[in-house]
Amino acid sequence: MYEKDQYSVVGKPRPRADAAKQVSGRVVYVGDMTLPNMLYAKGVFSPEHHAKILSIDVGEAEKMPGVRAVVTWEDVPFNGVGVDIPDQPVLAEGKVRYKGEMVAAVAADTYEIAMEAAKRIKVTYETLPAVFDPREAMKDDAPVIPPEHVAEHFRGNVHLISTGHLAGGSLKDHIQLRRGDVDQGFAESDIILRKEFMSSVQKAASIEPICTIADWQDGGVTIWSTQQCPHGNAPAMATAIGLPLSKMRIVSQAMGGGFGEKNQILIEPVTALLSKKAGRPVKFHFTIEEHLMWSGTRHPVFMDIKLGAKKDGTLMALERYTVTGAGAYRSVAAFITGKVAFWGGGPYKIPNQKADCYIVATNKQVGSALRGFGMAQPTFAIEVLMDMLAEEIGMDPFELRMKNVYHDGDYTATGQCVRAAGIEPVLRKVAQMSGWYENA
Repeated sequence: MYEKDQYSVVGKPRPRADAAKQVSGRVVYVGDMTLPNMLYAKGVFSPEHHAKILSIDVGEAEKMPGVRAVVTWEDVPFNGVGVDIPDQPVLAEGKVRYKGEMVAAVAADTYEIAMEAAKRIKVTYETLPAVFDPREAMKDDAPVIPPEHVAEHFRGNVHLISTGHLAGGSLKDHIQLRRGDVDQGFAESDIILRKEFMSSVQKAASIEPICTIADWQDGGVTIWSTQQCPHGNAPAMATAIGLPLSKMRIVSQAMGGGFGEKNQILIEPVTALLSKKAGRPVKFHFTIEEHLMWSGTRHPVFMDIKLGAKKDGTLMALERYTVTGAGAYRSVAAFITGKVAFWGGGPYKIPNQKADCYIVATNKQVGSALRGFGMAQPTFAIEVLMDMLAEEIGMDPFELRMKNVYHDGDYTATGQCVRAAGIEPVLRKVAQMSGWYENA
């Protein structure tokens, strides 16, 4: 232990580096920026959940005075971006896979002209069957959602943590966990509980909507954006817009909230291509409605969980079947579901574990990271189940947790040795400060 008075920094409050700028309104966000001769962009978004694109007519929009550029998928050098596979088009090509997917974009002298031009872009659709519930997407007759090149990718590849395949209609990605012998663990259990849980879609409430400015000149582009992961996403962005990485500069300005939803590739490629075609800098600033409709959400996860324990509260076995709704494209779904699979048993010693966790495509917004991504869903389920178990065996729920939490030297379900485990002292302090036993 240290005595905080011995230090000038450790244990002392420190002012935020940007506090004065924040409270005085001097922080510059992308939405505050203006470049000389700048144009303003507007997108055309799909009103359909799932449909073939029969035609895109941009002629009327291009003829409008003040319109400087219109782009569709045909203007994109490589029409695919993604976290681990490039399955998401920059602009919809051939099909739209969720309501709100961007089909085209326009840049004009004023925002008002751009808004009117976007209305004049005519897109003809042929509606296709859609699926929204991840459980329904698991069925053999579910609609086929992923692009064909993604289907081919999964037919011929095995992933580091999962194997993907087409079974019936939709893409199914399977992540497995095996530890010990769950059958034996349940046989040795005195109490077995099995419950189903479903977590919902959740949306981050960023005060600042997505915004990007791109300035394409001298064979390269500078992009200012509400982008949380510029370094990680830069290679895919450069590929999409047909530039070597050395010719693209990304500047992440101060951000008015991100919470994970802005760590994916956003509208940077579209804005850059508009700037290239117009020969002028372009600003693309979503409205709140567009932001909520287009940007990512927390993944919904269906969970079927079976938990076995002794009468004294010792946890013996855990078996889980889960289905993650990825949305229309894969994005970070593998990372999310990897966490659901590998750490979904919570901070508890359970010697026998089995998990089969699936990822499926649905006709919804693309799932994104969101505060504690991949842990909120299974934590909700396992903690509710622990409370149910405590009630079933007549044990205090706090003591049930204390009996089973990890300590230094324990091994997780993945075989990782636990070091510096602080959950027991933290929970004991919480119990003390909350008057747990006094109020019981």
